[in-house]
This record gives sequence, structure tokens and C-alpha cells, in this order.
Amino acid sequence: MPSEVASEDRPDRELRSDFLRGQMRHWMDQVVAAGKTRELFELEMWLRAFERFFRIKNQPLSEREAKQLALRNWSEELRLVDNVIRRAVQLCTAILTEDQVNLTRFDKYIEGYLKKDDLVDPYIEKLLRQTTPEAGLTLLRDAFEDLHVLLTDLVRLSRIPYATFTSVGRILYREIRRSHLLALLIDRKFKPIHDRITNPTVAALIRAVPDDHARRQAAKVFLELFRLLHYLEFADPEKVAEEDLKNTILVFALITSETRLLLAYIERRVLRYVDAESRLHEIYDSFVYSLPFEMKKVISTELVDISVARQPDIVRARVENSHGILKDCFQQSLVQLAQVFNPLVQGHDIFADFTAKFEQSVELREQLARLVRVVREFQSRRDETSAGEMKEAISRFYDTDMKYLMYRDWSGFELFFIEILKCPSLSALLQISHRFETFLSTLHREVQKRSILQNRSSPEGNEPPAEAAGDGG
Repeated sequence: MPSEVASEDRPDRELRSDFLRGQMRHWMDQVVAAGKTRELFELEMWLRAFERFFRIKNQPLSEREAKQLALRNWSEELRLVDNVIRRAVQLCTAILTEDQVNLTRFDKYIEGYLKKDDLVDPYIEKLLRQTTPEAGLTLLRDAFEDLHVLLTDLVRLSRIPYATFTSVGRILYREIRRSHLLALLIDRKFKPIHDRITNPTVAALIRAVPDDHARRQAAKVFLELFRLLHYLEFADPEKVAEEDLKNTILVFALITSETRLLLAYIERRVLRYVDAESRLHEIYDSFVYSLPFEMKKVISTELVDISVARQPDIVRARVENSHGILKDCFQQSLVQLAQVFNPLVQGHDIFADFTAKFEQSVELREQLARLVRVVREFQSRRDETSAGEMKEAISRFYDTDMKYLMYRDWSGFELFFIEILKCPSLSALLQISHRFETFLSTLHREVQKRSILQNRSSPEGNEPPAEAAGDGG
């Protein structure tokens, strides 16, 4: 009997799913016709980010903070959530047509005027019964406006505990998924209006993959990488206003989570069907191994404590570094995968701003050599002017070039950086500079060992003398 009931219910569920998908397609067509495609993508991104931001593993926390969640003050994180809620309200209003916005405002006024105190708000009750995307969007906007009012007062408290932070996350999750259509918008990730591969080089090589299964898997990985790069556009310091830079933490939380899911898909669903001796297997396997290191650079180093940072220049530098690290990582991964299917493909065939690993390594090698020369200049002159020039050069390298070092070398460079900047006397600075010179020369030697630089000598004058490189340390 239960099986008969189940079989009778299944067509209804399928009909409902088909109905919802049909409504979603129709709404997408309307959004495209209205020129609101970018606004819809951004709204979908923030709704996804809300769900991922409240998961601790996506938070940029130090190891100590991760072990003391109950002791931490979460007011700054909720302040960022409130900022993004206000942005989501703007996007909901922008996506709804002017006629729809005016009609809902008039309905709300009439229903509010006629309602009785002992009844549920009939305007909200009517929206809850409707299943159109517009109704779901209107209801979500109203819920966000109410949450904004609550959070505005809540973040004024001197301390917000972890339990309150997670409760806000659960409320957001329920409100976002109250509408079946908005839940479908989030759960159905790839959509033709956002995720069509328009690059002719990549589209051609995917079509040329002979095996259907391998083609579908490769297409999904390409789509995921392109979408991650699309998310990164909303964390680009060149495009984000100064006062909104901290809000990008939610974007990075989403990217961290999505990258983790992509790597799990590759490891569990892709690698098992690819020849273990093939170049394709090698590339996929390298993604599983290397991408977590790049994510760790961002989440465990660059973005730690950025929510409480007060200096705008520090916030901008960290967001800029994080954006650069991940953009480079995803672009390099996409180009490497494309070259498996077509070795003639170059980075510039896919990305106009592509910087190859070779160019990065050459630049890093040259900047290390220049830094060594600046350090030696200070050792020779031993005055305040050369000391200031050395500190300025180290700061510049820290801001622009350190991200190209191996992650394991970051902490060593940072320790010297802090020690040199805080050093009070020239005599002490001179002693530190000798150790720092040995460290830099060792780094230079390690960069020169990179396979991509083999048989590529440094330009004359850019190679530290051998005796300095051989000091060890």
C-alpha cells in the first residue's frame, strides 16, 4: 500500500518541479529582457554567501580563535552581514520592475490600513500563498528590511556571542529558502544566462573531447572555475568602494566553500574514471593537491582579523592580495586544463590579463635580486637614509611580490619584515640585515631552481654573488 501511495504522489511532485522550473525559465527570460542579468547574478551570489559565511570552516580565523569561538566577539561579522543585507534589498528592488514595486507598495498600504490587530498581516499572508518569483523576491526583501532593523540595534552591543551569530545565520537561511523558487535559484547553480562558456577557444576544445563522460566532467570543471572567477569580480579592489571592502569577506567565504566542493567532486567523481597514467589525471590530481594551499594563504593568512582592522590601507592591501592570489590560481588552473586537450592553447587565448607562471617567476627572481642589492647598499653606507630605503623596499616587496613565494616561505619573510621595521638602532639593524641577506639569497636560489626557469639565466646584474648565496641559513 505505501508503495502505491508513493507512486501516486510521484507524478504530483514531478509536475510541481516541472512547474517551478518553467516559472524559473520564464522569469530568467524576463530578467534578461529587462537588462538585469548582472543584478540577478550578484543577488544569487550574496544569498549563497549568507549560507556559507556562517559555517566556521569558511571563516578567516586564526587557529587560536577557531578554538575559542565562545569567547570571541562577533559584532563586526554581523555588521558586515547587515551591510550585505542592505545591498541585497537594493538588488531585489532593482530586479523587480517599477510597476511591481509600486503595486506591492500600494497593496501593503491598503492591507495595512484594513488589517485588524488580532490577525496575521494579510499582505504577508497573500505573498506567502503566491508562488511567483516576484512574490518570493518581494517577501525576501521585506524580511531583509526587518532583519536590517534588528541588526542595526544588535551590533551596537559591546559584545555579541557565538550563539547569537549562528542564530542570525539560521534565520537568514530560513528566510532565503521560504520561497521554493528562490531555493531553486540557489540550488540549480549553472544557468545559461550566467554560465555559458563564451570563450571560443575553450568552447572548441570541449566540443572536441571524444568521450562523452570525459567531456561532461571537463565542462563542469571549466564552468566551476569560470564561476569562481566571476565571484572574484565582486571582490576586486579596483571595482569595490573603499567602505565596502570588508564586505568581500563574504565573497571569499563563498569561494572557499565552492572550491572545496569542486575539489571533492574531482577527487571522488572524476579521478576514478580517468587513466591514472594520463596527463589529464596528473592535472586534476595537481588541483586537489595545490588549490588547498592557495586557499589557506587567503583564509589563514591574508584575511585573518580583517573584519576588525581599522586602517583602510591595510584592508585594501589584504583584499588586493587575496584577490590576486585566487585570480591567478583559478586562471592558471583553467589554462593548464585547457592545454591538456589542446597543447597549443596559451593563457592570452582565454584571458586578456593572463600572467604566466614563467613571467611571475622571472619577476620574483628579479625583485629578490634587487632587494638583496638594497640590503647590501645599507650594509655599505650604514646611515639612516639607506636604512629607510631598505625598509621601503622590503615593504614594497611584501605588498606586491611576496604572494609569488612558496607559501612555506611567507612566515619567514614576515618575521624578518616585522623585526626590521621595529628595529630601534642602526647597529642592531646591521646585524639583522646580514641574516636577512642570507635568507633572501637562499630564496633567490630556490626560485632559480624552479623547473620553469631551467636554462634561463638571470639578466646581468640581477644575480646575487655566489659567496652570499652559500652562507646557508
